[in-house]
Amino acid sequence: MPTNPVTITVTGHAERAFAPNRCVVHLNIEFDGAARAEAAGPAAQTATTLTELIRTLDRESARPLRRWSLDQIQHSRYRPYHPDGKKLPWNYRSTASGSVTFRNRDAVAAFVDEVSTIEGVNVTHLDWKLTRKSHDEALARVRDLAVRDALAKAAGYTKGLGCTRIEAVALADPGMLNPGQRPDFGPPVMRAMAVSAPIGDAERADRPPIELNPEPVRVRADVEARFEAF
Repeated sequence: MPTNPVTITVTGHAERAFAPNRCVVHLNIEFDGAARAEAAGPAAQTATTLTELIRTLDRESARPLRRWSLDQIQHSRYRPYHPDGKKLPWNYRSTASGSVTFRNRDAVAAFVDEVSTIEGVNVTHLDWKLTRKSHDEALARVRDLAVRDALAKAAGYTKGLGCTRIEAVALADPGMLNPGQRPDFGPPVMRAMAVSAPIGDAERADRPPIELNPEPVRVRADVEARFEAF
């Protein structure tokens, strides 16, 4: 048994998966044409159709939406590439982007299914998240597990020393106890399933509704702890 206290410094780690309770659907509108009106006109009509659809959903009694946004339509032009360097006529493009945040994850699939039939609308990706409150609760739980992991490590180091008591003397975020030796750690990892490209009404009628099975949000925590063993 040591005659003086033994100082032990360890890191604790924990990681757990949680079901997401928010989904942000990112989408855009895009039209090309040989004349500005050929791109701008359909883009404006599609933006109106999309806005009406979202506002109708936002007025539902179940209130599935948290927020939504749709940028103003942007107009640009470009010359198509020619391998011989010939100057081709201008092409015109009209675009807009937006996002719809759902508080009800069960409504996401139906919305994606509906907007995929609107000409010129592309669903770019789905961003699955936890609400701030849920994330804070999850992080608190995972941090507690990380502290327990650090304590278990410290206890393991003392088995061969004959120490009978361990006391915590410091607990900190990574890098605070040992500057310059910060282990890798980061924010929650979030993934989302890909969605299909826009489809026509006939094809949509012949297939089952889209089913979404999002990966869980992984929340992890790291701590540094210092103990004295007696």
